[in-house]
Amino acid sequence: MQNFLLLTRKALNQRHRLSHQQIDDLLNEQCAKEHLSEKHDQMFQVSEFIKLSDAFREATVPFIPLKGPILSYRLHKDACYRYSSDLDFLIPLNAVKKAIFILKKNGYQPDGFSWPDNLNKERRVIKLTNQVSFVHPKKQITIEIHWKLFKLEITDSKVLDEVLKSNGIQLRFHERKFQGFNNELELLYLIIHGGLHAWFRLKWLIDVKDFMEKIPIDTKKFTQLVLQCHASRMVSLCNAMLANYFPECPVLPCKPVRNTKKQLEFAISQIEKEDFYNRSFLEKIKIYWFTMQCFSGFRFKLSVFYSRYLNSFEFHRTS
Repeated sequence: MQNFLLLTRKALNQRHRLSHQQIDDLLNEQCAKEHLSEKHDQMFQVSEFIKLSDAFREATVPFIPLKGPILSYRLHKDACYRYSSDLDFLIPLNAVKKAIFILKKNGYQPDGFSWPDNLNKERRVIKLTNQVSFVHPKKQITIEIHWKLFKLEITDSKVLDEVLKSNGIQLRFHERKFQGFNNELELLYLIIHGGLHAWFRLKWLIDVKDFMEKIPIDTKKFTQLVLQCHASRMVSLCNAMLANYFPECPVLPCKPVRNTKKQLEFAISQIEKEDFYNRSFLEKIKIYWFTMQCFSGFRFKLSVFYSRYLNSFEFHRTS
């Protein structure tokens, strides 16, 4: 029996942020119709996503939607099937202020901190984090504007810029064209995103499982991206997680990386931990250790150190 079957529907929905439709499919149940308010909320969020996307286009703000309705539609042909707690947009740094202006014009307010009006503080924020959050007080929708794909320096920024530039595609949704990642980069992004969070939400692992089962990938291209992003350990760990929870899932193309056993045990403990946010000091140390092992290289480890040390700049909200 897969370990996720031991989790309650409430834990799968609230703790792991799976929609009731997803839970029905996992547990072979038919209870989603009892939770129609969730579906209504997701439909409202999709309409807001379309509205803001149109506003960005009208203002000539380039953007790439991350996860959210586009990923749900891509995987399930249903923009509301996969639950999203917020909407994420990757926007070039030179267009961030313009995007913020559009959000404020549409009634959104800073969530956590305001964009600095001092140039030195602005440079500091840009260096130490990768996103800023806004929330609409009436609609209760959160928007995250990203100017970097990852907060941590997983590889040289020029290499990552080239990866993004060389692996883009156009996606059609709601009679509109959206810029997105090709299948191989989208899959790798999902793996790295979940891996850097120690897979503490089962939702992220299910995204990878669904992607592997439904979307064709070019093995050679994917392997090249893994090498470019130094992500072999992340992919190998993801394979181990999939083998533990979804043994029938196809295997990701990657050579096994040695010495991932302790990371695997820690990641499993995070998925199975009920009260994730109530961490002891020892658990925080373990998370720091886990993150340090995710990627090699001095640049990455230094970015992890600064991310943990400078708590006053901890603006990240996991989604």
